[in-house]
Amino acid sequence: MNKLPPITDEIRQAGKKLDLNLKPRPELDDAAIEANSRSIGERYGSNTQISSVDPVRPATRPAAPPPPAMAPLTSVRFDCPDYLDKELAIRAAEEGVTKTYLILKALGEAGYRLDQADLVKDRRRVRR
Repeated sequence: MNKLPPITDEIRQAGKKLDLNLKPRPELDDAAIEANSRSIGERYGSNTQISSVDPVRPATRPAAPPPPAMAPLTSVRFDCPDYLDKELAIRAAEEGVTKTYLILKALGEAGYRLDQADLVKDRRRVRR
């Protein structure tokens, strides 16, 4: 009745699993690496420039001083006329700063104490 070949003919044996836990390769000394690089360069006609045993290290620049610490912040909410809020928003967008920056700058110019470290153009970009 059934003239189909047996299904077991279509089932393949699972392939051999690869061993992904490879042993680390042995440490090579600089002379062996240099000799191998030169032989490869000669074989393919390329120029290999291997530095001497004492490579010249770039001069390290002194680390930049850390930025001064900002004072703890306090949230202040106040009401202002709608036209003033719109003007602050427009000027902040034109200068690429926040409205808070413009208000703090104006308070500093009016004589209130404001440390330069606390006058940040856009606090959203400062990582705390």
